[in-house]
Amino acid sequence: MSLKKLLVLQLVYALVGIGYNVVSFALVSMGGEPLSSTAPVTGAIALFAYGLCLIPGAMGYLIPYRILMVLSILVFGYGGIVKHLVNFFSDQLFLYSSTLAWVAAILINVYGLVLNVMAAAGWFKKNVKKG
Repeated sequence: MSLKKLLVLQLVYALVGIGYNVVSFALVSMGGEPLSSTAPVTGAIALFAYGLCLIPGAMGYLIPYRILMVLSILVFGYGGIVKHLVNFFSDQLFLYSSTLAWVAAILINVYGLVLNVMAAAGWFKKNVKKG
């Protein structure tokens, strides 16, 4: 896969994650339950910051990009996957508006994790030139 395509797919991850958190925030604002245990504003800000981490890759600065993707694996692997699985195994699914919302939170972040592993490992064609 080309770096350009990988970056587009990573941007999709960020936008879908932000969208999930925007919906969660809207539900809370209307007096409902959040979609997940993640604070919607915190989740949206984290994914926006993640989107900014894609800029070095788009500019051809591959070493900083790959380092940022390692950090993203740690942050979103824990907060986006491990935390939600722990909530399941500790009978804390009441923190989610539904089982579907819980599954969606994990699937969104598994998608991102796969892309971030590919980026961190350099499993892409380096077709973006610096400068």
